[in-house]
Amino acid sequence: MTLIPLASAIAAGSVGNKAARLADAYPRVPVPPGLVVPGDWIIECLAAEARSEVDRLLAEVVSRPEQAVPSLLAEIDAVVSGVRFDEHRSRQLLAGVRRLELGPVLVVRSSSADEDDAQLSFAGVFESLVNVDVHDLDSAVRQVWRSAFSPTALAQYRRLGRVPASNHMSVLVQRAIQPHIAGVAFSEPTGDCYVEWAAGHGADLVGGLSVPTGERLGRATAVDGWRRQLQSSLATLSEDGAGHDVEWAWDGHTLWVVQVRPRTAELAGPPTPDGLRTSPLYEGDAHDLVLGDLAGEYARIRAKRRLARAIAITRGARVPGGWLVNWDAAGSVDALVQWSRQLPARVVIDSSPTERQFIIGNSELADTVVELAGRAAGPAAAGRPVRGEFAFMCREYIKGEIALLSTVAADGSVYVEASDEGLLALNRGFGTARAMTAAALELLVGREQAQALKSTTREHARRLHQRATLEWVVTGGELYFVDYSAPGAERTDSPNGPAALAAARVLSAGVASGVVQRLEIDDVLTESSIAPIISIAQPVSAENETLLLGQLRQRLSLGGAGVIVAVSRPIAVLSMLIGVVEGFLFEEGALLSHLGILLREAGVPAAIVGTGNLPAEGTFVELVHGTVIAVDDDGQSRAGT
Repeated sequence: MTLIPLASAIAAGSVGNKAARLADAYPRVPVPPGLVVPGDWIIECLAAEARSEVDRLLAEVVSRPEQAVPSLLAEIDAVVSGVRFDEHRSRQLLAGVRRLELGPVLVVRSSSADEDDAQLSFAGVFESLVNVDVHDLDSAVRQVWRSAFSPTALAQYRRLGRVPASNHMSVLVQRAIQPHIAGVAFSEPTGDCYVEWAAGHGADLVGGLSVPTGERLGRATAVDGWRRQLQSSLATLSEDGAGHDVEWAWDGHTLWVVQVRPRTAELAGPPTPDGLRTSPLYEGDAHDLVLGDLAGEYARIRAKRRLARAIAITRGARVPGGWLVNWDAAGSVDALVQWSRQLPARVVIDSSPTERQFIIGNSELADTVVELAGRAAGPAAAGRPVRGEFAFMCREYIKGEIALLSTVAADGSVYVEASDEGLLALNRGFGTARAMTAAALELLVGREQAQALKSTTREHARRLHQRATLEWVVTGGELYFVDYSAPGAERTDSPNGPAALAAARVLSAGVASGVVQRLEIDDVLTESSIAPIISIAQPVSAENETLLLGQLRQRLSLGGAGVIVAVSRPIAVLSMLIGVVEGFLFEEGALLSHLGILLREAGVPAAIVGTGNLPAEGTFVELVHGTVIAVDDDGQSRAGT
């Protein structure tokens, strides 16, 4: 097997879909020249017994029991990590790059026979590297090839029930373009398109995800500059009678096509014969899907997260996927079953303001949607087939092994907290968290991902919310931006902003005094804090506020003298006491919990005093910027925590 110039790489089975599609476009539109390193060429660098072992282990990806999967992944990694290029093959690579005049700086990209096909994109599963020095080419090619056997990739194959071939991953080496802007265009068979772009490198656009600037561009629209070049390229590509998902980069002179994919099922289109339509939840083209009872939630979550995700993506962070779905309830359930098999292992389903945040496995999706559609139809429809299109949101759920919260402190540094109890526990106040140093963060996720977290956090503070808390999860060593929490108002002159984070035990700075009332967290308060009716992103309804405050009044005496509430954790339901009590004392908790953010925003003093250090019931205390001063009956004061 030899190296193949991109212009000749037309056999997808040998060079992968990405290279083959670019080879098809090469004679017709500007495509950066390149060289394909076939999967067979790379796998041959392993000894014969190692190749046989890889085939044997890959055959078990689907069949091995769940508890044995970690050991299987370790076995596969141990074998494929032995790939090395001897001196002859290294010279071949370098000679090919020089012969094609690809230059000293390269892009090294995955080109799997399984990615970018008409059913599945495998977007973001395999690696691509930008701005690779030609002297680092060997290691870059090996790194991209090994991503075909990463835990993320093999988990995807396992979810799909597909056994990957040992030679499915080829590697595409291309001349690096240094673009002024780069973007994604979703084209129709007519050549019309919806296009989105950002300043900088095309690597900022991961798996067809968008950026904040976008427009609809008609084939006959009078335009010039890069738009005219894009218009021309899309019109040429549409000659095959299909729409395309095209990534492009403009260097100030030429608009280069760097990837061509079919428009997959993630894009909105006419109903399938089984009555299923989908569209990207956060990004992508405008759509004509029905929203129904979901309209308010869809508008809120899309408006909140769209720009935040774009910032994260352009700063190099990963993000979970999301889809808006219409299912014709009069159609076949098989459509839901088939589509769910393409999804991540766990997802979150929302269908209305009251039917939301159902965390389920993808195998449970069809039954869950059928049940929700039946409820939406109401009691009158009981026993009869449900009719009409049912709308729901489906979001990838990544619990992760470690949850992280980040914010920008007053000195400009990025403050990070970590917990192995999950984001829900941290946000709702049940989890404990530890401050994480920059060195510890790098050790956890690596320097590149740590930098993406810090850069995203600072850019979010600059462009969206000065005092936002960003939410992250780490799974398998990979870092994902999930969401953010922000105060309802931007009071930049408040003394209770991020500066309070400099004092580790001050949850919210300020001075307060009152009588301690101890509060025990029972099942009712726990359920109220976990339920989605409390959210920093939107006010609690008057009905729910009355209900929650009533639950707290049953446990506290809130009339007369000022009250300092002492409780083990800063649980979310305590936000109902803001403006009712003087302050709070907690044994443990995260500084960046939802309640902590709201207390700082409202200027309500609060401190974390440590397990076992809560003052006794009835003690009169003064709380001074995190220091608790207990006042005895004789009027003498003594400093506490």
